[in-house]
Amino acid sequence: MRKLLVLLIGGIISLQANAQYDADALAVLDAMSAKYKKINAYQADFSQKMINKEIDIEETFNGTIAVKGEKYVLKVAGQQIYNDGTDIWSYNPEIQEVTVSPYEPEEQEISMGNIYDLYKDGFKYNLVSKNTQGDRFIELNPLDRNKSYHKIKMTINSKDELMDFGVYEKSGNIYTYTIRNFKARPDLSDAYFTFNPSKYPSVEVIDFR
Repeated sequence: MRKLLVLLIGGIISLQANAQYDADALAVLDAMSAKYKKINAYQADFSQKMINKEIDIEETFNGTIAVKGEKYVLKVAGQQIYNDGTDIWSYNPEIQEVTVSPYEPEEQEISMGNIYDLYKDGFKYNLVSKNTQGDRFIELNPLDRNKSYHKIKMTINSKDELMDFGVYEKSGNIYTYTIRNFKARPDLSDAYFTFNPSKYPSVEVIDFR
């Protein structure tokens, strides 16, 4: 009886492990991650769609992002956000105001800068399906049940490029990001990711550091 119980427990653990870490999904994710790791800096256009069917909301924003390591410049919805690796500057040209806060990597849960490596820590993943064009559809689920979201879906094409990803929140909100015009930008210097208030003499600086 004891031996049978041990075998049963071992089988359950094995099934859980296989369900959490799909080897086929891992191979696709690793190939995608390796592809982007080779690129020192890049730029892309994207669209962000937020849908909540329960309260009948659908909103779409278009934006541009440039990334170099942990640094990024995000331009979306009339705002420009500069992360220089130390601080985050959120500039609103319309009202000539910029807010400054410390950059805290642990709070950047999901972003265009970390999405390519996100699966490596705290997720189970599964290759759900693939189509005749070679697109692979992968689902990630956080192991931490206290996260505000319960699922991330990715589409990775046959060239190991991330085409889109969706974040499914427990609140019912679904955020879908579609990536377009991705290109390497080795010419981007560190200065590009730094907001210099001296260049904007009329701007009001609100400092939360």
